[in-house]
Amino acid sequence: MGCSAPLTLNMNIALVCDYSLDYLGGAQTAFIQQVRAMTDAGHRVLVIAPRGRTADIGASAHEWFDTPFTVPGIGLPFLRNTDQVRAKVSQALARHRIEVVHVHSEFGLAAACIDVAAQLRVRVVHTVHTFFWRVRLPVGVDRVAAAAIRSLHGWLTGQPAPDAILAESHAGSALRGMTLSTALRADAVVSPSEHQRERLAAAGVRTVVTIANTTAASWAERPAALAQIEGPLKVLWIGRCAPEKRLLVFIAACIEALGAVPVGRLEVEVVGEGPELARARRAAAGHPEILFSGRVASDEVMAKLDGSHVVALTSSGFDNQPMVVVEAMYAARPVLYVDPLLREGLDTAGLLCADDSAQAIAAMLVQLVHDPHRVVRVSERAGLAFDRFAPDHFVAEIEDVYRRLVPGVERSRPLFASVTA
Repeated sequence: MGCSAPLTLNMNIALVCDYSLDYLGGAQTAFIQQVRAMTDAGHRVLVIAPRGRTADIGASAHEWFDTPFTVPGIGLPFLRNTDQVRAKVSQALARHRIEVVHVHSEFGLAAACIDVAAQLRVRVVHTVHTFFWRVRLPVGVDRVAAAAIRSLHGWLTGQPAPDAILAESHAGSALRGMTLSTALRADAVVSPSEHQRERLAAAGVRTVVTIANTTAASWAERPAALAQIEGPLKVLWIGRCAPEKRLLVFIAACIEALGAVPVGRLEVEVVGEGPELARARRAAAGHPEILFSGRVASDEVMAKLDGSHVVALTSSGFDNQPMVVVEAMYAARPVLYVDPLLREGLDTAGLLCADDSAQAIAAMLVQLVHDPHRVVRVSERAGLAFDRFAPDHFVAEIEDVYRRLVPGVERSRPLFASVTA
């Protein structure tokens, strides 16, 4: 098969995702954008994923898998690594002459693809979208939950999860162990952020490099950097309305800020859906300055960004390299954020709050209302910061990883020279 000869300019790549591509999540968004970037660059991309409503994501070909059940809330179909699944994967890899298998998840379908790739001597790359799984449970059930998580993951993948201390809780360690078990089986691991790369390296993953996410979406016209702010400061929060994104903390901050600035100087829009949306709506009742738009189509995201002045990112200790940062940089919009570990793009175009509390977020909002010129200045830097997320930059870096894995390709520098032991 393909890896017995040097790679040509256009590669045959299988991109694999266990998650439903119909679900609004950062991993799915990053996956789809990378599919488009690689296809636009001329590579032949085979997408292997659960079947859903999303039929056309720009790939050269698809291999869909039917699933009997999907976990509510996270869009994870239950797809096991079985003989039948492996047989279908094997036929697809052979039919499309796949040279590299690139998995973006750590469950049954990814495990099946890794197993088949090993049999066919095809190299495997694993992009880790989060190594920061967290769960807080009562002490009495923490160990039981951890055992259940490892058992379920083993049932789905056919692989044991490392029994290592990777988080503050036993259950959290078990969740991170799922990711680690997949990363340790890959020939190379990609982390979209440097701080996650450091954590993976500390956990024992040696062949790990940092390559930031990208967006290859085509919009009619890229928004310009802000020249001035007239009227109210418009703040956009966009994402999954889930606990780890801390929407309720953000709403509390907005209410506090609205009470501290003149009427008509601050407007907030929340875009997204999820389990905390109803509670957020109730908390914001009586504050017409806070608008909830629900989920919007991907082609409407840029219009929302273009109509805003600041993008709010309120997760803390959870995110790896959020796609909203990539989109904000494309739109030349500053990002108000609370997690100092998030660096890519935000180190030059971010507005870091003093801490992750509602009070600190409110204080930053009040400062920006009174100093809109600061927003304008950072907007200029945000537009320039997009270069590191541009599709051609992403493609060049991931191509370098692929080529270094394939025998017969001359390497310009040692394999994974940036890895720290």
